[in-house]
Amino acid sequence: MRRSLAAAAGALLAGAVLVALLVLAGNTPAAATDAAALTPSERAAILALGPWPPAPVRDAANPASGSPEGIAFGEALFHSPRLSPTGLRCASCHEPWRHFADGRVVAQGVAAGSRNTPSLLDAARHRRYGWDGARDQLWQQSLRPLQDPREMPADAAQVAALIRSDAALSARHARIFGAPPGTDDERVLREVGLALSAYVETLATPRAPFDDWRDRLAGAGIEPATSDAFPAAARRGLRLFVGRAGCSACHAGPTLGDDAFHVSLVHSMTAPGVLDPGHAGEPANRFRTPGLRDVAATGPWFHDGSAARLCDAVQPHAADPGLEPPLLTALERRDLVAFLRTLSADPPADESSRACD
Repeated sequence: MRRSLAAAAGALLAGAVLVALLVLAGNTPAAATDAAALTPSERAAILALGPWPPAPVRDAANPASGSPEGIAFGEALFHSPRLSPTGLRCASCHEPWRHFADGRVVAQGVAAGSRNTPSLLDAARHRRYGWDGARDQLWQQSLRPLQDPREMPADAAQVAALIRSDAALSARHARIFGAPPGTDDERVLREVGLALSAYVETLATPRAPFDDWRDRLAGAGIEPATSDAFPAAARRGLRLFVGRAGCSACHAGPTLGDDAFHVSLVHSMTAPGVLDPGHAGEPANRFRTPGLRDVAATGPWFHDGSAARLCDAVQPHAADPGLEPPLLTALERRDLVAFLRTLSADPPADESSRACD
């Protein structure tokens, strides 16, 4: 009897030691769960959010695209205060240190705009540009703020005169486009747009903690362990993202944005009593779904900049006032925020501990 008790005690002790060693090694059964712990549909949806980065985007119709000199010319124009008669630069609203956004609620040029300034990172991967999708070519969108009377503003004659009158700019233009800037102002303006877009094509978000976790899932056959970079809360948020919360229905693919147009859950006004018409003026409040890469670093959020925190951005999608109980609890919304933060290589200070009520 005593031998049986001793043997049992020894077995329990050995088991406890084994569990302790596994914990110390970070290999608890929960941390190294087989990929089957994810449903097949969850696993497929998660893998569809990568890999990252994809191959660089090049525009075969643009002589500046992919050309080191064309890219450098576009970068110089992007940062030049001479492109606009007001001294404003493209970089005035798309500040590199702010992840090529501006951190403001709405754009501020020579006058206040009515929409938030989106980041230019990964812009080359869009099919439509602007919140309303008014342009379908990156070079066209590159000229839109330049000519907007509320933003820079400039016209074709002013831009063409600058390129012609500056010997260095004129020479660079000739090397890229095969001839000096001619007398056709609109053509010179278009070529400036092509140079700007060649530079913007190179602006891409870096790999983030989610990508490392996702790639290990793709290659190892078992679900990777969580870590400081991809914590358990982020894993829970990811499963909500591709599952019950339905986020990936619109925020799909490697950019986590489908570039399609949807009815916005956020209503905003362009003037007192006037709803923002959104995409092509039909119907009100339809906007392009933005990609979510680097989202934690590019607030405030939404087309009107009305969400000051990621928790605020999650809230309208997670709590339909007609649902009781709400679609997601406050804890689940915090988990979603924890996942969204793993889409940034260097997210700002953590806000996940704040209430997402």
